[in-house]
Amino acid sequence: MNIRSTLFKTFAKSSPRLRGFTKHFYFGHPFLDAWFAWFPLNQIEYGGAAVGEIYNAASRIDESKSAISWVTEWSAEGERLKTHAETLLKRNHDFSAANAFLRAYTYYRTAHLATEPGNTNKEMHKTYEDLSYCFDRFIELSKAPIEKIKVPLKRTMKATDQEMHGYFLKSKNNNTQEPASTIIWLNGAESIAEDVYWWCGAEGIERGYNVFVVDNPGDTATKIYNENIVNKGAGDDTLISQMDYLLTRHDVDPKNIFVYGISMGGYRASRFGQIDNRMRAIVANASMLNVSKVLDDCRKVYKAPKDAQGWGRRMCWQYGIDYSNLKQGLEELVDDVWGKFVVNPEEIKVPFLVMAGENELGKEGIRQAHEFYDRLGSKTKTKRIVTEYECGEAHCQLNNFPLARQIVFDWIDDIRKYQ
Repeated sequence: MNIRSTLFKTFAKSSPRLRGFTKHFYFGHPFLDAWFAWFPLNQIEYGGAAVGEIYNAASRIDESKSAISWVTEWSAEGERLKTHAETLLKRNHDFSAANAFLRAYTYYRTAHLATEPGNTNKEMHKTYEDLSYCFDRFIELSKAPIEKIKVPLKRTMKATDQEMHGYFLKSKNNNTQEPASTIIWLNGAESIAEDVYWWCGAEGIERGYNVFVVDNPGDTATKIYNENIVNKGAGDDTLISQMDYLLTRHDVDPKNIFVYGISMGGYRASRFGQIDNRMRAIVANASMLNVSKVLDDCRKVYKAPKDAQGWGRRMCWQYGIDYSNLKQGLEELVDDVWGKFVVNPEEIKVPFLVMAGENELGKEGIRQAHEFYDRLGSKTKTKRIVTEYECGEAHCQLNNFPLARQIVFDWIDDIRKYQ
């Protein structure tokens, strides 16, 4: 690490933490430190990363160059592991190659977080191509019970160019002809379908659940692989299409479909419960009544440092908004697009778990979670606020995936047994 980066790290340590984190992990820069906790630290579990590899890449990053250095070094680590995996494969070491491809995926995925359609547009597409390739090779070589799928988006008569890409993870040791309980995972605004493996996929199949996920309109991956699929209104057509697809599968128990959403997926999960009652129960982490009000501060990103402005450009681009004037683009994003993302919890009747970190996206985020619970129309409802004492105070427990999974799966298990 050079002197300039060291000085930057020292100065940046005094900056406020992001996404509800109260602890410092490695980087002084709050954006990088939050990304570092989310990816790759959380992916050590289930073989998605190695400590030595993580800190090898992290030690090379120049924090004063922020996003550019981040993308360069994590991509380099991904490339090194991918090359190693290919060598192992040529030597017929399929098991070892699968593990190396999975770790390479994580490092490309970590790099991808900091890309955007402006300064790192080429890298955004390249890292997505590389991470997708590595994840697919992992599935193939490990023989993991994961099926790549395409779900028709039911909004026009022509569905051929309107398909959402994703995965169906099959319950372990379950007869393929026997329907199983299934979890629909709804990802966040910065997530991609492959992330499901660590949020609830790997553990879900071990616990006897199918786990299903697609990239939604408005997500980064969707915009990359088909720029013609854009979010419309509250996104209801996306949610109904997913449920309709699941109910065509013989390996899904239609009476035991659960919905679990994180971050922006917390909104989607809540909205799902308002417009559809075919699910058994819902977990929203975290529940939002009005996305625009929770994310109101995002309109100020145009005044922030370049890396934060890159995040703003990316969010606008994902939702099909012109970001040439970033201030105007962010106003449209917050007021017009996210302004349509609202939920009336009184209309939700299925069992519901309201989940949040106690530092959830600022005061408005946690306030809405409490109000959401109070207004819920569900007869069976639970509120679980995860605390700093439990090491899960951050947004969606980005600092404690195992705890988040334990809370979610135990609650769903109890619904299956007792409700």
